[in-house]
Amino acid sequence: MANELQFALYAIKKNIQSSAELRTSFLMNVIGMFVNNTAFILLWVFFVKSVGVIGGWTAADIIGLQGYTSLCYGVVFSTCFGIRKIPDYISSGVFDRFMLSPKNLLMRTATSAFSVSSLGDIIFGVVCLCIYAVLIHAGLIQVALMLAIACIASIIFLSAILIINSLSFFFSDSSAVTGSLFELFLTPSLFHGGAFQGAMRFIFTFIIPSLLVGAIPVEIVRDASFEKFLLVGVLAVIWFLFSIYIFNRSVRHYESSNFMTFGS
Repeated sequence: MANELQFALYAIKKNIQSSAELRTSFLMNVIGMFVNNTAFILLWVFFVKSVGVIGGWTAADIIGLQGYTSLCYGVVFSTCFGIRKIPDYISSGVFDRFMLSPKNLLMRTATSAFSVSSLGDIIFGVVCLCIYAVLIHAGLIQVALMLAIACIASIIFLSAILIINSLSFFFSDSSAVTGSLFELFLTPSLFHGGAFQGAMRFIFTFIIPSLLVGAIPVEIVRDASFEKFLLVGVLAVIWFLFSIYIFNRSVRHYESSNFMTFGS
């Protein structure tokens, strides 16, 4: 296990170094994503200022929401972007070389690619969460919860992405299918948490874990709710184990495209 983690860290390091060779493009991608996210959050803040508090959610909570979602997105896609590219790997036959690798198949696949713009998401997420902590006058307990739930939410985000892209092994036009499912998962995580009540809140918490990466983490920090924290922690373990199971089962359906792409 230690060797696998060491390999993963090495692969991530090499991906970053390779992307950073074109420094101007690298910086523009990072800055561009930060600016894009800033424009999006301003839209939501002005919305809350116009219509008032909805379901107990204030403008400060929106900043926290966007912070968590962006941070989860950035962490996962800057370290495991290869999972998002599984549909392309399958259709082009590139997945063959991962099957032949002596390294752990999931680890090798996940660390095979890197998204430069995700660094902008990470920076944006950290800045938003710092602002959110200041706005709610967070105490030490809330800060500790904020850090812990960020790690747990990232695991849930990773699990959801792995499940979605593992379905690529079952479809011929997998890019369209996984793209639509990804939007179905991501879009609710970006929306005002007070908008989801009743059955919709249940669906986007336990069936599609969108609220677990944004809205519920904000509520945990805001209310210092250890009950919700434990619930999300348990769900994270369940989703993570389930995602690995789905990936391993799905790989069995892989058929080589036989394009002879056995390069490094």
